[in-house]
Amino acid sequence: MDIYSVYLIFGALFAGIWAAGILLSSASLGERIRFSFILIASSLWLLSGAAFISGWIFRLPFAFGIHLPFVFGIAPVLVLHFQITLLKENVSLLEILPHFIPSIFCFLLLIPYWTSGEEFQIRILESFGRSGEPYPLILAFLQIGPKISLLVYLIPLLFTYKMYFYKRKQDEGEENARRLFLLFLGLVSILIFAGLLGFLLRSTELIRGSMYGLPLLIVFAFLVSQREPTSLGIIGKSLREVRYKRSRLVGTDERTLRDRLEALMREEKIYADEDLTLGQLARELELTNHQLSEFLNNRLSMKFSDYINSWRIKEAKTLLLEETERSILSISESVGFNSKSAFNEAFKKFTDHTPSDYRKNAKRT
Repeated sequence: MDIYSVYLIFGALFAGIWAAGILLSSASLGERIRFSFILIASSLWLLSGAAFISGWIFRLPFAFGIHLPFVFGIAPVLVLHFQITLLKENVSLLEILPHFIPSIFCFLLLIPYWTSGEEFQIRILESFGRSGEPYPLILAFLQIGPKISLLVYLIPLLFTYKMYFYKRKQDEGEENARRLFLLFLGLVSILIFAGLLGFLLRSTELIRGSMYGLPLLIVFAFLVSQREPTSLGIIGKSLREVRYKRSRLVGTDERTLRDRLEALMREEKIYADEDLTLGQLARELELTNHQLSEFLNNRLSMKFSDYINSWRIKEAKTLLLEETERSILSISESVGFNSKSAFNEAFKKFTDHTPSDYRKNAKRT
């Protein structure tokens, strides 16, 4: 075993041990599962690289590709971690599942390889990247697919964090946390781009450079998370404390704000716009996104999505009773829901009944 394989295995073990530590931490279950998944998937990615470099993959050809469905999941889990933990968005299962279609598709494409004999598997590995046959080409694309996915997800995430953290000047500790987090995302993007470029140009140096940089990046992320807990790792609670440590509603007449918000809902029925976002509502109220988010979370004790849906369901209850011949789907669309399933889920959350049961029970009484 050469030194490079040992180095990659060290990185894989380090990521695995860190993942175990996070699972045993006091953070919320969701945060622990999401970030541990990212580290475990990275660990499998490094082990795969070590298997190729050392030649072990030819002794255990059935192990090829085991990491790929997990690695395809790194990018969506990062984004979901951001949405759920930091933005406190209410992300439904229907919104989550499409992000993992590439992982499922990857798994299905690998089944023919895994279920074939060892002779076929070794032939595929030996012709990997050189054969013009369709299936080896598909497997070659699966190798670069996670890199493409990560770049597509990471670049918007990087800009989103930049928008959040550089809007206002905070104290020196928070400034360092912002810089370190942005530096981490920037380094990840550079490594991934180098690896992708290496595959496209068939440059062994770029591919290996990208691979060898990953253990260093994992160790760097760990050290930064120990020094600045708000910058990496389990970020949600710490960053929410940063965001709300100083109220952004100072100088705002909260009673007037409450009245204006209610008028937008009751009179203009702005909630009926199915594409309504926190930013659009904030602009209507002449607030920043942070101010409106703080007002909803801290003063009304509701997430943005729950607040909007509460008004939608209130209107839907009225329509269900007054327009008895109108279909439930038509009513759900008129109050701002873009699917019947989302309407049913929200209606049951606020009333403990489905829309059809609510209408039937009202008729009986």
